[in-house]
Amino acid sequence: MNTLINPVSLNEYKARRLAFACVLFLFVYECYVVRVDYAGYFAYLVDSEHTFFSLITLACLFISFYAFYKLTYFALLASWPFRIICFVIFAFSILVEYSYQKALGRFTITPDIQTAIATTAEQQSAALSMYLNYTAAIPCLFLLFCFIFTRSDKPLGIRQFIPLNLLFVACFAIFPVLIDQPFPTVATAAFYRTGTDFLINGPITSGKWGSNVTGITVARRQVAKPALPAEYLPDKNIIVIVDESVRGDHFSLNGYGRETTPLLDDLAAKGLLHNWGIAAAASTGSRFTYSALTTGLTPDDFPDTSDIKATTFPTIFQYAKAMNYTTYFFDGQMVGYWGDNAEDKKYIDSWSGVIDVSDGRSFEPYDLDNQIAKKVRKIIYGSKGNFIFIFKHGSHIPYQSNFPKDQEIWQPSYATTNKYAIPSNEQLESVRNAYDNSIRYNVNSFFDELIDDYTNIPNNTVILYTGDHGQSLFVNGRASHGGKTREEATVPLFVIGMLSKIDTGYRASHANIFPTILDLISYPEEFREKRGFPSLLKTSSKESRPRFFNPDLGTKIPFD
Repeated sequence: MNTLINPVSLNEYKARRLAFACVLFLFVYECYVVRVDYAGYFAYLVDSEHTFFSLITLACLFISFYAFYKLTYFALLASWPFRIICFVIFAFSILVEYSYQKALGRFTITPDIQTAIATTAEQQSAALSMYLNYTAAIPCLFLLFCFIFTRSDKPLGIRQFIPLNLLFVACFAIFPVLIDQPFPTVATAAFYRTGTDFLINGPITSGKWGSNVTGITVARRQVAKPALPAEYLPDKNIIVIVDESVRGDHFSLNGYGRETTPLLDDLAAKGLLHNWGIAAAASTGSRFTYSALTTGLTPDDFPDTSDIKATTFPTIFQYAKAMNYTTYFFDGQMVGYWGDNAEDKKYIDSWSGVIDVSDGRSFEPYDLDNQIAKKVRKIIYGSKGNFIFIFKHGSHIPYQSNFPKDQEIWQPSYATTNKYAIPSNEQLESVRNAYDNSIRYNVNSFFDELIDDYTNIPNNTVILYTGDHGQSLFVNGRASHGGKTREEATVPLFVIGMLSKIDTGYRASHANIFPTILDLISYPEEFREKRGFPSLLKTSSKESRPRFFNPDLGTKIPFD
């Protein structure tokens, strides 16, 4: 090999210079190509009124770069087996982090690992095709070139490799104690930071993976069961609908210029729908929103990088069971339960995933939610005392699959064979057309299928409707959701049912839904935990407060 490529011999001095050049190259590349906003963060630190915080953060940032420099220095002087190991670490971390930067505008955090573990193989494959950032190839090739065309006079090995990795782990274990927020750093250092935080605060140490791994069993807290008559049966049905990827400002119900929700518009005109308009989602990702809606987590509960609150707080199904409701869960997306705790299903009397909803039959994706509506319809027309939670298929990408061809109202309507492709700027108007077509067909056909006459809703049924998150509609080349923009957290929120007059001027958010459901199922207030967010049935516009959303378990962003 030496004869073929004649590698340059490196002593310690040359290796230091080359390692520094590699770090500088990656820093510049990430600034100008990957668009990591170091400049913006430095400006934030300079403008901060907390000088001590800024100095500590700068020190942590410098140490993270120095740790990466030391790892690069080691790789250049290492023997070939360890050069290969280091290159694999560099290449994999750069690919992962650059891909997250492309899709979500940030490097990875611990909940990303938890989400990746919880998703299906199909979702993992789809995310890979959507997030993949080919700009990672350049620094990987640059580092590969440095490794191939150099050799060490005194190769280093495992005695140096292990302490270096311990240095990384120690740094990123200590940093969260000093500062309570992540800071921008080179991709490989960010990768080590996420991995370290996952090991320290993730499901391994929190026990979320169960006693077979950790020796610890994580269980839901129990709820108090009111003293009800032996034969007590609730006098109503409650339906909670979480629609997928529905952006509240694309509902004509909320003033959108296109008539996307004619059935809901008619109900509102007749006084049958109580509308809070634009609401703030708990998160811009489905999993975190599901956790918040079912356990009552609010923005005040974050950061919670250990995920312990989501796995131990009682779920709404526990409260419903305590009030003698028969509980149902219809999932229009998953074939298995994807909640935070395996024991959750024992509080759900009937769980139905995609296969159960379809009864094993095949049909078009746009008909899936209508199949759910038909099954729910049978329940609410046939009995009272049912608590029904629905996670719809909704308007998930690709938008073209959510409506039949003859319902293509706005044209041209974007269509693609690669559902995770990022459309160009020239295609964004056709993307909006496809999305609005999806909203119009999916929302209206579902509600039309669910109930015949909304002036005579059967068995005192009350419906609470919202979305899990909004959509970016691919503006600025971002993924459809999961980022930090207000549009991705913009959702509708309304209630259908014979309720007394309600002040809908309150600026609502997902944090209000849990206490609202507790009111709807008549769970006694003296048994509730005081969480600071009011029920929508008992508040007014003058009690509105600033709203926030959480793209992940470690970040809180203002909505208003």
